[in-house]
Amino acid sequence: MAVGGRFDLEEARREALEAKRRAKIRSIVSNATLVAVLLAVAIGGKIGWDWWSEKREAERVAAEQARIAEERAEAEKRRAAEEKRKAEAAKREAERKALAEKREAERKAREEAREREKREREEERQRAEERRRAEAEFRAEQQELKKFEDAQVASFDFRPEVRVCFEYGLENAVKLSVDEDRWTRLSAHSQRRRTADFLEMLRGDSVTNVISDTCYPDRETFRRLVENLNAERFTLVVHMNDEAQGRRLALVAPNVEKGLAAPEGLHEIKSGGKVVGWTAPFAYGEKTPFFLLEQATVDRLSREWSQFRRKVRSDAAKLDNRDQFVAEKLAKELPEFVRTARIEATSVPVETNRKDDSKKQDTKKRPMMKGSSSDIRSLGGPRRR
Repeated sequence: MAVGGRFDLEEARREALEAKRRAKIRSIVSNATLVAVLLAVAIGGKIGWDWWSEKREAERVAAEQARIAEERAEAEKRRAAEEKRKAEAAKREAERKALAEKREAERKAREEAREREKREREEERQRAEERRRAEAEFRAEQQELKKFEDAQVASFDFRPEVRVCFEYGLENAVKLSVDEDRWTRLSAHSQRRRTADFLEMLRGDSVTNVISDTCYPDRETFRRLVENLNAERFTLVVHMNDEAQGRRLALVAPNVEKGLAAPEGLHEIKSGGKVVGWTAPFAYGEKTPFFLLEQATVDRLSREWSQFRRKVRSDAAKLDNRDQFVAEKLAKELPEFVRTARIEATSVPVETNRKDDSKKQDTKKRPMMKGSSSDIRSLGGPRRR
């Protein structure tokens, strides 16, 4: 550098140093600035990097979260879709099963209907066969019942004469009747073999069966109807006629105490203070008849029974059950007494002029009591002289 026209080295050196110092300062400043800039850039870059990194991380996280959310949403969607699919599949399966069950039920119903119809047809066939068999059996049974019951009804005897045992020769001395409409109707039905009408009259309260010409009652019912008839009571009317004039007649019946006595319920028919007949009640089923006898015959038979009764009482005198023994003995012997009395009363008298022959004939003709060595006139033992 020139000073005053002259070159000053020192000055030049100083200027060079100053210039060097300034260049150094500039360099330092430049370097510092550069460093500062670099540092700022570095810091800014770090901050930017961090921000970018954080942003990228946030974006990554957000993206991850979005992905996760999307995956979850997709998974939920798939789950919902799967559930919907399963539900639809289950629904379709249920509908299929329901349809299958319905079809199966319909098939079974058709089969059951066919089986039921088949069974009903078979049952109807069996019922029809049973009805035909029952009708055939009923017709066969009815034919048998008709034959039996017609014969039985026709055999019932409503003649009043069969109710009385007449002493020989008295058959025409009286007129017998049963003046009751029911007796007359029963008799008419029996004689004309109107069995259904006859049995219908005997119905009573014990029989509820249908009775008609095409429906005869069974044998047990018929038996009950006959029992009803046997229990029915009627009234026998006996009127003496001209042949009974001057004769002492009596209407009697078996009696345990007297042998023969007036039947219970007997009433006399009188005309002008004179007995001209009797009325006596009887049950249709009573087997023991009335007796129409001469009073003398009644007295004689009653005496013989009294003798027998006294003998029985005598035999039972020392027994503890005396009364029972006597009652049973008399009740047991009464039918035999009635039988032999009936035989004797209806026997034709033997007439002879010789007294001895008469006694012999009388001895031969006397009926003997069953199980006894004496005749009916000596029921109490051998006749004493």
